[in-house]
Amino acid sequence: MITLMEFLSYAFLLLIGIGYYYDFRQNPKQFKADIKGGTFYLLGILIIILLERILFTIGIIYIVLQIAVLILISFLIKSVLQKGK
Repeated sequence: MITLMEFLSYAFLLLIGIGYYYDFRQNPKQFKADIKGGTFYLLGILIIILLERILFTIGIIYIVLQIAVLILISFLIKSVLQKGK
């Protein structure tokens, strides 16, 4: 039996997939550039986090909090830069 939370998580994944499909159809070149940039950004964060985990033996909860803060700072910087244009 599927629980409500499992159903919601599958529904959100389906909606994200549909959104990506329509975004790709609208402008495939920009979509591919955004995916490539996002992948490099994610890999950069993961490398930094793994290095900190190995070198400094930081706890998992601190790593999760650091990732959240890095994402919030990234969105803030992107917002400020877009307002300047």
